[in-house]
Amino acid sequence: MIKSKNVSLRPIELHDDILLQKLMNDPFVAGNVTGWSFPVSVFSQNNWIQSNTNSSNYRLIIVDNETNDAIGITGLWDIDWHNQSANMPIKILPEKNKKGFGTEVIMLTMAWAFYNVGLRRLYGPVLDFNGPSMGAYVKKCGWKIEGRQREAIFRKGEWHDVYDIAILKHEFDALPNVAEFIHAVCPVDTTPNINSQDYI
Repeated sequence: MIKSKNVSLRPIELHDDILLQKLMNDPFVAGNVTGWSFPVSVFSQNNWIQSNTNSSNYRLIIVDNETNDAIGITGLWDIDWHNQSANMPIKILPEKNKKGFGTEVIMLTMAWAFYNVGLRRLYGPVLDFNGPSMGAYVKKCGWKIEGRQREAIFRKGEWHDVYDIAILKHEFDALPNVAEFIHAVCPVDTTPNINSQDYI
């Protein structure tokens, strides 16, 4: 488990099928992301968990440290191992979301992706009406707007633009307070302290 002040990240377990179904079927969550699907049953969600062996995707469950409740999902989608990049979305149940949780999850997941997994670029799409996500990623976590896809997503009977946002590892490193998130992901002191001459 990867733990910071208010949230932790852990692998998906079979009992997370209810949470994942809620995230897929919640109209507020579904309306604010670019993906789309028909309503999902618990049975289908459980089957998906058991068959999820794709090495290009790795999901993590978001846990509220205070209540120990599983409240959402994050991780790395479409990992490109050659180019060291991945899509990095987050979804949190609206009724479980507390102020600052989104920002903390983004920072913790970035630290994991850059300092443990070994990626160098993270990216994602944001709908033109999703101000909270844009604020968390761009204003608070240092992501940059790289482009705009015009009328790319259909929501509430209308077409909406999608902003392409991304961050590079060196941009993450320049943010304030990154050390606490890096330490949460990599608590081992890796400062070299072995003199090879002592072993010859």
